[in-house]
Amino acid sequence: MNFNDFLKKCLMNFFIIVTCVSVVIGIIGLIYEPNRRFGYEAYFSPLIFGAISTISFFVTYSKKELTVRQMIFRNFLQLLVLECLILITGYSFGIMKDKMILTSVALSIVIVFIIVHIISWLLDFKTAVILNDSLKAYQRNDSNTTL
Repeated sequence: MNFNDFLKKCLMNFFIIVTCVSVVIGIIGLIYEPNRRFGYEAYFSPLIFGAISTISFFVTYSKKELTVRQMIFRNFLQLLVLECLILITGYSFGIMKDKMILTSVALSIVIVFIIVHIISWLLDFKTAVILNDSLKAYQRNDSNTTL
């Protein structure tokens, strides 16, 4: 994958992550602090956590095609980097001081990670189907014109 395609994929994943982070923040907030009210600065936290999460995708970048084993290892490494980045950031900003909140966020990170990869896979699968159908149609047209 060339670097421009990788950056496009990172940008798409950023928006998926921001959406999921917004949902997670809402759910965890309703569970642990339902009466708390936020100012407008709270709108930036999903964007900040989305940007931090996108940094972890650079672990999976490779110019050459990776084997399945290498990709699984890099995805696992990405998850570890992601957990560290988010938990350290949240703890250092005082967002996650309670052990229960920390555990909930760690679990939420894994869930969002899985959701992002599933959505990304589905989008890639849809693109592959479209490309394969186009290639089949091209091959049928090409074989009809040569006869």
